[in-house]
Amino acid sequence: MKNIRTQVVVVLLIVAALFSAAVFLIPFEKDEPAFWIGYVAELAAIFLQIPVFKLAYPVGTDLKSKVLGYPLFKIGVSYLVVQTILSFVIIALGSGGDFPAWLALLLCLVVLGTALLFGMSANMARTAITNLETASAVDTNLMKSLSFRAKNLVNKTTDPAFQKELNKLAERITYSDPVSSPATADAEYKLSSLFGQLEAAVNSPQGAGIMELCQSVNIALDDRNTICKASK
Repeated sequence: MKNIRTQVVVVLLIVAALFSAAVFLIPFEKDEPAFWIGYVAELAAIFLQIPVFKLAYPVGTDLKSKVLGYPLFKIGVSYLVVQTILSFVIIALGSGGDFPAWLALLLCLVVLGTALLFGMSANMARTAITNLETASAVDTNLMKSLSFRAKNLVNKTTDPAFQKELNKLAERITYSDPVSSPATADAEYKLSSLFGQLEAAVNSPQGAGIMELCQSVNIALDDRNTICKASK
C-alpha cells in the first residue's frame, strides 16, 4: 500500500508539471486574474487528491473497506477532471480579458463545493455501512456462540436418547434468528442461564435432568424467538 501511495504522489506531480508546462508554454495572457485563478484552482484540485486517496484507502484496512472507499476515490478523480477542463476554459477565455475574475472564482468554488458534498456523502455512507456490519457482528455473537456450544454437547454424551434431543436443540438454535436486540435481552439472559445448566448436567457423571433441561431451554428459545419476531 505504501508503494501505491508513493506512485499516486508521483503521478500527481507529473500531472501538475504537465499542466504547468501547457499553460505557461501556450501564449496565454499571464497578467489576467482569470489565469491565476484557473491555475491555482487546478493545482489545488491535483494536490487534494492526496488526502482524498488516504481517506478512501486508509492504511491497514481490509479488502471490503477498500471496495467501499472506491466511490470516494472516484469522486476525487472526477473533481480533478472537471476542474482541469474548467481551468483550461477559464485560462483560455481569460487570456483575452473577457472573462470576469469573480465568475472564474465562483465557478471554481462551485466545482469544489460540489465535490466536497458528494465526497462527504460517500464517506458517510461507507461509515454507516461499516458501523452496521460491526453492530450486526456483535448482535449475532450470542446465538452463534450458543449454536457452537450446542453442537459440541451432542458429542459429550453416549446416550442415544440424549444425543437425539441435544441434536434437535442444536438445530433449533442454529436456525433461530441470529440477531439480538435490546428487546430480547431478558429472554436471552434466561436462555443462556438455562443452557449453562444443561451444559453442567451433560458434563456431570450422572447426567441427571438432561431431558427436563432440554425442554426448559426449548421453551426459553421459543420465548426469545417470539420476541424477535414481534420486534421486527
